[in-house]
Amino acid sequence: MRPDERLYYALKDHSKNRGQIDLVALFAARPQPVPEFDGEFLMYRVGDCVSARDIHAAIYDSLRLCKNF
Repeated sequence: MRPDERLYYALKDHSKNRGQIDLVALFAARPQPVPEFDGEFLMYRVGDCVSARDIHAAIYDSLRLCKNF
């Protein structure tokens, strides 16, 4: 089963980071950089937006991305 990606693609161009995760920063446990794109918010794909997973995986995805804010 594939995730419903319509909302992600509808919002992607309105976000500061264009919906992208900096994997080098993520794996080094550093904060995600904020690119210089015009945008109203930061957006990351986590949990079921990436693939069919349980709530536990979504919570840990979010924790890894947001713990340094």
